[in-house]
Amino acid sequence: MAIKFFDCHGFGQIEPNQVWFTRAGMIEAQCALDPEKFASHFPMTDTEATTGKIYGENGSFYMVDKAKKIVTIPTKALSDKGYPMGINYSTEKIYNQFTPGRRNFCMICNEFYPRLGYVEPGMRITTNSVAWDTTNTTLFKTDNANFDSDIMYNDVKAAVDKGDAVYAYVVEGSHGKLTIGASVADALGHVYAQVVKAYTNADGTKSFMFQFINEPTA
Repeated sequence: MAIKFFDCHGFGQIEPNQVWFTRAGMIEAQCALDPEKFASHFPMTDTEATTGKIYGENGSFYMVDKAKKIVTIPTKALSDKGYPMGINYSTEKIYNQFTPGRRNFCMICNEFYPRLGYVEPGMRITTNSVAWDTTNTTLFKTDNANFDSDIMYNDVKAAVDKGDAVYAYVVEGSHGKLTIGASVADALGHVYAQVVKAYTNADGTKSFMFQFINEPTA
């Protein structure tokens, strides 16, 4: 498996098309971002960048360690321990008046806590906070040596429009992003999604609509 990240033209956005975690209390909003995994500065320092720290992004999944009161990047080790995993749908806060727009929102440590929703089969969301498995040549048929996100988008759209089942899972190394074309055997947190539409965000940037489903076995 080789993971590449979709070009969000900024940071991840989310549109909760059909969810009920907001009404059912299926949320976590009292845990801080893990300072071992997430940057504490924006822009992040050279040290943070070289040590692999990331920004928190809407549309990404994070695991909750309630005992430590932290939200952290999903891993197989944490998944095997049974840690719950929810999708970040925090309210955007844009502090710079010259860079408005949801694409410019990200989260760092030592600010407000993220808000995660626990998903169930049947829920639908739209997000561009995704990655893809470049080794899946059945899905990604177009020559894409430079890993161009527009080409990846068009390949997924062609498959979905044709009626093919296109799945996505959070996997090791995806930074919590749904990874299109990954193997179900690598899925973390018992979260399984199907791409139902190659779509756009409100600002016109490309995104994907996902429906969460039961574990595929066929």
